[in-house]
Amino acid sequence: MKKYKMLLLAALTAGIGSVVNAKGLSGVVLDKRSGIYWQDNMGSKKSSEDWDDAVVYCDKLELAGMEHWRLPTFKELFSIVDLKRINPAINPVFDFVEEGTYWTSTTFAPNISRAWTIDFRTGKTFYSYKSTDHAVRCVKDISQTSAKGNK
Repeated sequence: MKKYKMLLLAALTAGIGSVVNAKGLSGVVLDKRSGIYWQDNMGSKKSSEDWDDAVVYCDKLELAGMEHWRLPTFKELFSIVDLKRINPAINPVFDFVEEGTYWTSTTFAPNISRAWTIDFRTGKTFYSYKSTDHAVRCVKDISQTSAKGNK
């Protein structure tokens, strides 16, 4: 249990970061601090049938000329939570938010059939069975993007 409290503390201290709309990239938000792009379009509200489908959805996503997105880690997804806000408890730079819980790529260590999730109505964290339906918001590492942005 102590390990999970430390993980939550680390995520809380990461802060919201320097999250802004990415200029010239429709449907994308830039997190300058962590060096990632966030998906922010109607697809951000997509519900996946399960965790495996969410992973595949992100990998196949083509957005703003970029391919091969991925599910965010727990720490990444928690970095956009804004606990001063409620329903949605997310940084207001995001336009498209599904009310409810979003998947992370982080498996719950004591039970690999579960993964960490974040409920953007409240900012609370949970772990869910990977067979459960949850919303998906993909990320892409800026370092994996070519000069043309089409990698």
